[in-house]
Formats: sequence, structure tokens, C-alpha cells
Amino acid sequence: MLRWVRVEMARYSQALLVKELFGEWILIMLWGAPGSKPGGTRRTLAPLYVAGLERIGQIEKRRKRHGNRSLSSA
Repeated sequence: MLRWVRVEMARYSQALLVKELFGEWILIMLWGAPGSKPGGTRRTLAPLYVAGLERIGQIEKRRKRHGNRSLSSA
């Protein structure tokens, strides 16, 4: 799981790569603002685990380019 925040705008985004019950890898993106109504969610099928990791790497580059700071990774 990766989580990014943009402190000056009070926004967060999060990416998780999970294996579903039938063996498919799903990339889950979450975003919003702490303390406000629920933000957005997007679920995308990743054909392979490695493809999901590559997609998360692309997301991380974009988040950093937009001024977000990484909080955690696992």
C-alpha cells in the first residue's frame, strides 16, 4: 500500500494491489480529503502482479510531480 498527501490542499490518495478470491490482481485507488465526505475509488484489473506494481510506480511518479508527499509503503 502506498499513501500520498498534499498538505497545502488537505488531500490524500492511496494505492493498494490486492489479490481477489479467484486469483485476479486488482489495483484499488482511493482519494479524498480527511474529515470530509467520502472521496473517490477506482478499481482496475491488473493482468499480473508485476503489471500492477508497474502501474503503482507510474502513479507514484505522477503524485510526486503534482507535489504530493509519500507517507508509507508496504
